[in-house]
Formats: sequence, C-alpha cells, structure tokens
Amino acid sequence: MTGRVNSWLEAVVPVRVGGAGGPTMTLPCVLDTGFDGFVALAPSQVLALGLRPAGTQRVTLGDGSEAHLPLYRVPVLWHGRRLAVPALEVEGAPLLGMALLHGSLLSMQVVEGGLVRIEPIPES
Repeated sequence: MTGRVNSWLEAVVPVRVGGAGGPTMTLPCVLDTGFDGFVALAPSQVLALGLRPAGTQRVTLGDGSEAHLPLYRVPVLWHGRRLAVPALEVEGAPLLGMALLHGSLLSMQVVEGGLVRIEPIPES
C-alpha cells in the first residue's frame, strides 16, 4: 500500500472500507501515530457505509480530555485480507491508527509529496 505526504506533512494513504454486502469506498486516511485504535471515520462516512452502532468507547483526546465516542465495526481491506475492525466516529478526516498498522513496516519520505509505504512484516 502506498500513499503520499501532503502539504501539512501528514502521511495519507488510501484505505478501502466497507463491503461484505454493503457499499464500499476508498478513503484518504491520515496516519495518526497518536491514535492507538484501528480507524476513525467521519459521521458522513459512517452514514454512507450504512454502519450499525456497536456501542461507545471512552477515549482520551489529544488535549487530555475524555470523551465517549460512537463505535462501529467496519470491513477493511488490509494487506490483501478483509478484516472487520473497530471504527470510532469522529469529526474531521478519516484516521488510520496504530492498531491497524500492527505487524506492518512503515516507511515515509517526510517532505511534501513524499512517498508513504506500508507493507506486511514478513513472517520468519
């Protein structure tokens, strides 16, 4: 999987979400190393994918405050496999978190337009 670093020096990669009988979309997800979850989606994306609520999750935000956010399960195509992962509903750009990156090798050229590459770590 490859992406690019944008003008705000954010690593952005396309992630295919949805499917398994429902709508699918490829989202430009910002890689957020401070997010220990799997993915975060905007309310409009949750609605477009027709996701059903799976509860709420208490999270600590970047400013140290706590919030209870709506939680869903969403199919994600990751390293050629379809996984059902937890997705938080948040305002803003879709996020890719560290839990989804677990088991991956990440490399990026941290300059505007730089290459971002995510690949599975080979099993030995």
